[in-house]
Amino acid sequence: MAKITPAQWDEIRKKFSASIMADTSLVSLSQNLEGTEWPHSGEDEKPSKYINFSWDELMMMPEIAGKEDRAQLLASILKETLAFDDPFGDMAAQVEQAAANENPILKNVSRFNIPSDYPLELINVSEGTRAVCASEGVKTLGDFANLGQQMSTRVVLGGDFRAMLNVLSHGDEEGMGQFIPFRKGHTGLHLQEALGLAVAALPRPEVLGLAKSYGVKLSAADTSAAKQLSPDQIAKAEAKVRAGIEATFKYFKSGKDEITRFLTDGGSLERYLVPINDPAREAVAARLLAPMFKGVGKAAASESAGGEKKGLFSRLFGKG
Repeated sequence: MAKITPAQWDEIRKKFSASIMADTSLVSLSQNLEGTEWPHSGEDEKPSKYINFSWDELMMMPEIAGKEDRAQLLASILKETLAFDDPFGDMAAQVEQAAANENPILKNVSRFNIPSDYPLELINVSEGTRAVCASEGVKTLGDFANLGQQMSTRVVLGGDFRAMLNVLSHGDEEGMGQFIPFRKGHTGLHLQEALGLAVAALPRPEVLGLAKSYGVKLSAADTSAAKQLSPDQIAKAEAKVRAGIEATFKYFKSGKDEITRFLTDGGSLERYLVPINDPAREAVAARLLAPMFKGVGKAAASESAGGEKKGLFSRLFGKG
């Protein structure tokens, strides 16, 4: 093995200072690496005892003085431990880079022209999955792909974390639409579907409950599944969806202009949202978007249940 230089030692000790292994027995670390065992077994024989010293200072310590091979052994133990356990270690960095190059999710993201920087905030996953991602510093779809690649080989994954990994890994176009605003048969991301996912952030019974409160004609199954919402619950649900809609427009920066043009050209919010392909979500999105486009084209049709019902709302609300 090539000798570790003083400069490399400085890099190793700097990285190790942030490692959770800094106060682990050097004997245990060396045994885990199945190499030469650290010769000192005192209780204070931990990396933290040595990493505050430069190479020259290290060579003057009683345990090492006059024995450069002992210093090389210490440096080697720390370096290999970093590579094995620390995401900043040389070996781990190489493994992560190789994993990224072979990551099927990233390949599909690129193949379908989906931006890897799409924010996790706008991805339709459970609070549990959000918590896992937050603890790992995941902020984008690309971060999620890399985390999933690493975790899938270490732990048993479940829930929508695994479901999203599976549909993205296999390029399941229909399945991808459950999590990101992807449209089957197309590439890229779409504003209509993104607005639909802002509504889908609510539990399904609340989505149906909101739609029902707006007078939407639901199927028997959806009527049964709809949650009866109090005025306070309606207000809270609407506030959550509005926050999601605002976050969506922050990402789709030209989104409001796109909708304005559509309405000005004679379209309606109901018609614009048809690609969501879920009458309840379409109705909720249209209702909450209407105030943002008040007076633009046919937007007034969705501003109140008392307005003229055309297009999709005829299907949703029935004929007046």
